[in-house]
Amino acid sequence: MKRHIVAVLALSAAQLFAQKCVNPHFDAQRLDFRDLGYPGATEIPADSSPITALLAHSNGRVYGATTGKASHLFAWDARVNKVFPLGILASAKGVHHALVEGPDGIVYIGTGLGEIGTLRLTRDMPEGRRAIETQLWKDIQSHYADYEGGHLYAYDPIQGDDAVYLEGTPARVVDLGIPVPSNSVYALTISPDGKTLYGISYPDAVFFAYDIASKTFTRPGKWMEKLSYPGPERTWRGVPRALACTPNGTVWSSGDDGLLRAYIPALGAFSETHMRIPGEYWETQAYNGFPVVEQLFAKDDGTLVGTTSDGFIFTAQPNTDTLQSWGKPRVERRVRAATLGKDGRLYTICGERDNVCRLFSFRHDEGHLDWGVLGVDRSPYYAKIAYQFDAMATAADGTILIGESDRRAKLFLFIPGGTVMPGVLNPTNPR
Repeated sequence: MKRHIVAVLALSAAQLFAQKCVNPHFDAQRLDFRDLGYPGATEIPADSSPITALLAHSNGRVYGATTGKASHLFAWDARVNKVFPLGILASAKGVHHALVEGPDGIVYIGTGLGEIGTLRLTRDMPEGRRAIETQLWKDIQSHYADYEGGHLYAYDPIQGDDAVYLEGTPARVVDLGIPVPSNSVYALTISPDGKTLYGISYPDAVFFAYDIASKTFTRPGKWMEKLSYPGPERTWRGVPRALACTPNGTVWSSGDDGLLRAYIPALGAFSETHMRIPGEYWETQAYNGFPVVEQLFAKDDGTLVGTTSDGFIFTAQPNTDTLQSWGKPRVERRVRAATLGKDGRLYTICGERDNVCRLFSFRHDEGHLDWGVLGVDRSPYYAKIAYQFDAMATAADGTILIGESDRRAKLFLFIPGGTVMPGVLNPTNPR
């Protein structure tokens, strides 16, 4: 009898603990997660599993890449709702927002060091004007001093998707070279005609182009010159984390002083604008600080939709040189990841490093919706609350894929729709 009582109490305690994982802000069956492979066989190891890039491919799969001790490529297949590891990306430590699809279905991958890690800083800082930011820049440069540079790789899904990749198996990629020596590839996009890749490097913020047909790199110049350390990760230089190409082929992102900047391929030149992204600005004799773009999307009509390192959402109209801020979903800084949903919403993950991230969405007719913390409860089988995320993508059927970036990361799946609980609609109508 005592054994039965103990068993019932243990089960009750387990159920009570699991109930803490239930997200109170939406229907729980709309959220789930998947392991990055089969445990004990193909699963990506914990310290190499943080997801930092996702790409929704035209073949229906969603491809991703990780950061850590080694960078891994993987794919989520909606038909079986599973993640398949696709091998290690040579000596790379990370892929940071640098996955794009070419017109022939080839996946292009920009690699680098682990850009979400903690930088080792000099303990004794010198004194004087701009001393701290000067020493920070020296520490960052020192971190990359012996680094040959991130590579650009090409992966063909037709050739590689059907293979079985056990732990340690190299990915079936073609090495296209190093875009910028001693730098990581920090962001990547592709021209509307699919002929040219564009990227930004870290830490030197060098803008580069890769001609797919001729297999050659060019470096038109630095995307920005000023040193700034914005947002909560103040030990990292502020370099825009995303690029976007409008239908006319112009490449966009933020530049010095938080102003949107463009590169016009037809002219081979940069163009400055008066559109300043929203955020906190510090302009003193001792420090020059400004936000940078975190994510950026170009719509078919040329409208830009973006987020910033200070946690703001904005839209910009390049044709009229105007920018509209739509406020912050959350008081904390940083929009960690974002994707445009099939339902017209911009879905975002917001929150600073080492705190609990939350899922939000924005649409003009409903404002900001708070979907809450990402907690999955499938007890007694499995349950998990996740805290850190750095990548998002929208699958062909509208499912939102969200890449966790903690050391034992999972791929989360959110199905839009259902019921949003009362009280989470932003009372301010942004219109």
